[in-house]
Amino acid sequence: MDSLILGLRVLVSLGAVLGLMWLLHRRLRRGSSPTKAKALTVVSRQTVGPKASVVLVDTDGRRFLLGVTEHGINVLHSTEVPEPVVLTEAPLTRRAALRGGHQEAGGPAFDRELRRQLGAGRSQVQPLAGSALDPATWRMALDALRGGRRQ
Repeated sequence: MDSLILGLRVLVSLGAVLGLMWLLHRRLRRGSSPTKAKALTVVSRQTVGPKASVVLVDTDGRRFLLGVTEHGINVLHSTEVPEPVVLTEAPLTRRAALRGGHQEAGGPAFDRELRRQLGAGRSQVQPLAGSALDPATWRMALDALRGGRRQ
């Protein structure tokens, strides 16, 4: 009976602590509305040294290239934010572009070509072909390494 009361006390205490944490989270989150637009957006970051990096930042319609080091931040370049690129058509595959025609992925021509390539010389598709689990892949890698040493 004592262990049952102790277990209930632990559960009530845990519920009180979790409820308090939830209320604090709601109150702190209320100040930062998710609908507000960010004043600063980090587009990209590239490390150029142990304690140095280059950061691309957008703010107020301007794009800044910043050099960031341990000792400071310098503006390297600034320009207008470029307009986003919107693709209106599906991109062409290399083969379709060379032929001058449009070819949709998954279309009937694609399916025929896939069946032709998979069926050429083999009656069944090898599920591990080209993967790291395929022994032929390891043989080709070893041959490439041996070939590099001879030269």
